[in-house]
Amino acid sequence: MSTQKADGSLLFETKVDEKGFDSGVKKLGGIAAKGMAAVGASIVAAGTTVAGLGAAAIKVGIEFESAFAGVKKTVDASDEQLSALHDGLIDLSKEIPVTAAGLSAIAESAGQLGIDVDNIEEFTATMADLSVATNLTAEEAATSFARFANIVGMSQENFDRLGSVVVALGNNLATTEAEITAMAMRIAGAGSQVGLTEAQIMAFSSALSSVGIEAEATLISKMSLAVAQGGAALTDFSDVAGMTGDEFREAFEQDAGQAILSFIQGLARINDEGGSAIKTLDDIGLSDIRMRDALLRASGASDVFAEDRK
Repeated sequence: MSTQKADGSLLFETKVDEKGFDSGVKKLGGIAAKGMAAVGASIVAAGTTVAGLGAAAIKVGIEFESAFAGVKKTVDASDEQLSALHDGLIDLSKEIPVTAAGLSAIAESAGQLGIDVDNIEEFTATMADLSVATNLTAEEAATSFARFANIVGMSQENFDRLGSVVVALGNNLATTEAEITAMAMRIAGAGSQVGLTEAQIMAFSSALSSVGIEAEATLISKMSLAVAQGGAALTDFSDVAGMTGDEFREAFEQDAGQAILSFIQGLARINDEGGSAIKTLDDIGLSDIRMRDALLRASGASDVFAEDRK
């Protein structure tokens, strides 16, 4: 190939013979082949990655189905109910940072703890949320909440509300959700007998645990007995609370939580006015060292109890 100047002389001349052309084509072919090989390697690599993801998904699926087999063993349900629960747990795993297999383990525990099949999915969601948001494990939460509901006669439809109460108390007081739950289990029986609501039991539990004590239900039991029998025992409690015997009985029967709070605040008032809360407790038969320590510390933090009642 040649190129001419304006005057007709040659500017430069390039010769391409057939051999050169063939050589160029071969070189171009080599480059293309290398390029195609690189593309092929990328495709193979991508395929390997996709295959790996597929294998991981299959493994997760197998783990879930294996875990769900445990649910079938503990939950008394129809095939239709189990199918709905199966799909519900998969959907939950997309909303909560807990695997479907992990959720199945909670659901299996729910079956063992006597949770009705219609409430298992919500129960599982609540326990999973607690395990993520608090220092309770899912197993601890499930066992404690199920037993608490049985003790106080709480509807199984209210586990989410109970969980919200515990989280709110843990966030607002110097205590943890695990400590609140443990304390609530200790006073649940006595609290339920005198008419405390689930929220009130949790509130008192959080206040007690926040001042670093492990109080038993002795105070609630003795107070309940005094109200039932009347006489000097009732007068002892009512005097501390700043009420007459009849007023204290009425207060206790209408709102045991408020009556207990009045008694605790009364102990604080006795100390503030220069009296001896220790002598007062001894006089009314609450001289046990642990109980006395619990009540004295509680009276010192009576504002915490009052805040928890709001």
